Amino acid sequence: MKNIILIAFVFFAFAKATATLQNYKQHVVQKGETVFSIVGQYQINAAELIALNPDIKSGLKEGSILLIPMGNDVLTQRKIVSYKKHKVRRKQTLYGISKKYNITELDLKEANKELYSKGLKKGDRIKIPVFEEVKMPVVIKPVETVPVDIPLKDGEYRVMPKDTKFGIATKYGIKVPELEKLNPDMKDLQPGMVINVPKNTASIIDGATTSSNDEAVPMTTFIDYLVPAKMTMYSLENLTGISEDSLLVLNPQIKDGLKLGMNIKIPNPAAAQANVMDSKISGFANLLDSISSFDSQRFAVMLPLSLNKLGDDTTESELLRKEGATRIALDFYSGMTIARDSAQALGLSVSFDVFDTQKKADNVRSIISSQDFSNYNAVVGPLLAKNVVVAAKELKGQNIPVISPLTNTDVRLYKNLFQARPDEALLKQKLMDYLAANTEGKNIILVTDTKKPELKNEYLALFPNAKELIPNKDNYIYKQTYINALDPDKENWVILAVDNEGFITDAVSHYSAKANSHKITMFGYENYDELELPHLRLGNLKYTYPSMNKDSGSNNSFARKFYTKYRISPNAYATRGFDIAMDIILRNASAGDLFESAMSNGSTTQVENKFNYSKKFMAGYYNESVYLLQYNEDLSIKELN
Repeated sequence: MKNIILIAFVFFAFAKATATLQNYKQHVVQKGETVFSIVGQYQINAAELIALNPDIKSGLKEGSILLIPMGNDVLTQRKIVSYKKHKVRRKQTLYGISKKYNITELDLKEANKELYSKGLKKGDRIKIPVFEEVKMPVVIKPVETVPVDIPLKDGEYRVMPKDTKFGIATKYGIKVPELEKLNPDMKDLQPGMVINVPKNTASIIDGATTSSNDEAVPMTTFIDYLVPAKMTMYSLENLTGISEDSLLVLNPQIKDGLKLGMNIKIPNPAAAQANVMDSKISGFANLLDSISSFDSQRFAVMLPLSLNKLGDDTTESELLRKEGATRIALDFYSGMTIARDSAQALGLSVSFDVFDTQKKADNVRSIISSQDFSNYNAVVGPLLAKNVVVAAKELKGQNIPVISPLTNTDVRLYKNLFQARPDEALLKQKLMDYLAANTEGKNIILVTDTKKPELKNEYLALFPNAKELIPNKDNYIYKQTYINALDPDKENWVILAVDNEGFITDAVSHYSAKANSHKITMFGYENYDELELPHLRLGNLKYTYPSMNKDSGSNNSFARKFYTKYRISPNAYATRGFDIAMDIILRNASAGDLFESAMSNGSTTQVENKFNYSKKFMAGYYNESVYLLQYNEDLSIKELN
């Protein structure tokens, strides 16, 4: 038996409360209440509620007491000791700045009275109040030893220290929901607990096969993990299966937030042998069913790796920090390798030859002139639009397909060029088609500004009876103007025909406050991630927008395979690399070539991206498939048909 060990658990919920120390309410959970009903009642963020009350991730219990953060309509109840200066950047909002400094929006307005009557502008210099600090005690929690002298039956597993639901599920080749279904009464895992697992199942741990009731543990308890772009604490919790406070104990440096490139420690999950070609998740069974050729496929991959800049005095990490295109290229190619491995598991022989373009058109010409491209099924890349056009021009005589994966161009495409990124005009048209087809009986409200008069005119032509909200001479729309446009007896459709971030945040704020008393749906052209809009408000408004891709999260076979290989979750570029590579591999295997596939296979859906290539007269092929996405009230996002 192992010795009893002590682990210092910093109760992250109270540590976070110390950092911000806003007012908090206590809420007694009533019968039938849900997390969503509580966050809706108090108009707070679900992630904040879970961070303060981590136990609710295993379910709400009637009579339990929750801490509720006060909203942004109250002042932080602490003494101000000093002020910081902050220069407003493009598209920054009061909400985003308040979150950055762990204060409330009202704190900002009180320190900068002018913000009560006007919005933020790029270049504004505002004061950030600094509050006195209050320290909280560290709670020490002993971890019990695990008894191992009691024999287990087939289909049982004894929980070990540091075990997680994710790790156990992965060990037995199932998913967390399946493990929870086997153990309906299981809440939090405790060392020594005996739980149900699949019977007679072989599991693979660090390359060694064991029976399902063996009590093997991974050879390495923790692994190093490099934080990717846009990784949030919520995503990291989903990935690792452990709570935020436990992550903080392992990595004290993350107390101020996750940052790109940060090296942290996470539990080592068993190496799951997930099949990437799970058509129920990935959604490309139609191409799998159409495979007719197992001939070897060979692709040239042109990427701006800029290896010429990796000299004696430059390390690889320094190169990645300096060259954003290099990082994107490596992420993209890492996704392509998972597609290649998955294709080989299907019996398809696929190889990639990688060429470094160094972001130069002359290099693209030199590569093509010095190599025999006649044996390639297609060229993926280059990433830059102008270089893609050069590659297509040089290879059009050999009729070799060139796929532009990330960028598009306004020039007319050569007949062998496949533009995989949907055109921006297509995204706008997707939204307009939906609005025009479903507008009957709706009260149309058009939020406009002076930056995009052509956008306003397009919508007025489509909806001549729309209520147009026009900024006054001070370039401002008053709150009452927004409210007066609502119709209590009709469904209100609010269209953001604007490019001014102030109008966007104001419209979201004012209309979400009326979502309980009026039927309101809001439409825009993007998800406005950079504005850091509260997802709860977007959910209240059923915010709808067109997108070239749909976030699939980390619970899919590609993401699991990627993590197993690279020990990091895939970002959007890696997923895009997988989707494009898998699509062209399966298209080649199910048709004579990409040209024939574009005509016969039609629309395909991969992990996060759709592809439906249409050829234009005397030009190339354009991807004409995009998503129309809508926030649900439970903060999930669904696709509209």
